[in-house]
Amino acid sequence: MERRDFIKKTILATGVFLGGGITVPKITKAAEEKIPVFGPDLKSIGGRKHTPYVKAPKKVKAGEWFDVYVEVGYYHPHPNTMTHWIESVALWIDKFEVVKATFRATQGAPKALFTVKIDKPGNAILEGLGYCNLHGLWVSKPIILEVV
Repeated sequence: MERRDFIKKTILATGVFLGGGITVPKITKAAEEKIPVFGPDLKSIGGRKHTPYVKAPKKVKAGEWFDVYVEVGYYHPHPNTMTHWIESVALWIDKFEVVKATFRATQGAPKALFTVKIDKPGNAILEGLGYCNLHGLWVSKPIILEVV
């Protein structure tokens, strides 16, 4: 039995043993499933609900920490119900995920302030990603950051 299947069955069995009532999250293998990425789309209501907003400085010093704000629902509020919510927001720098925050339905607003650093001088591309449980993965407009 694969580890992933064991974990799913263990979680499910624990929920049944404890009297049910818990929802077992779907465990996905994102790298293997080739998830489509949507956005940025600021023209449609659906796009504005899902496209992440990223706020970062235009210029930073190499090796020094700085803050980056990522939010889904900035352009238009996104629902936060038991059946439709943003599961996570992440910050990617030069096509690599650097940090990620996850949220439970109805209990977390899909926004995060990340403190990061870039060691190499030059230009870096920052992108925010948000994952909606119904509408998939959405990407922000890329931000070019100058690292001196």
